[in-house]
Amino acid sequence: MIWKVLLLALILIGFVVLALGVGIFFTKKKSFPETSISKNKDMQKLKITCAKHDELHACGIDGGCCGSENNNHKDLK
Repeated sequence: MIWKVLLLALILIGFVVLALGVGIFFTKKKSFPETSISKNKDMQKLKITCAKHDELHACGIDGGCCGSENNNHKDLK
């Protein structure tokens, strides 16, 4: 009985992996969405910043982080 359930689960997982692969390989959009907060246009529109930037700002240190234009915090360690 348990072997039938395990086999069914493996077949289902295999089908899902195959379907995701087909979706990735055969779509016109070949890039993954940007996950870095500093480079994501939608997060910039919503004025969402990374936690490191928020901490630096809370400590009164000006400058960016995560690839921003100003990295004045490099000397802090």
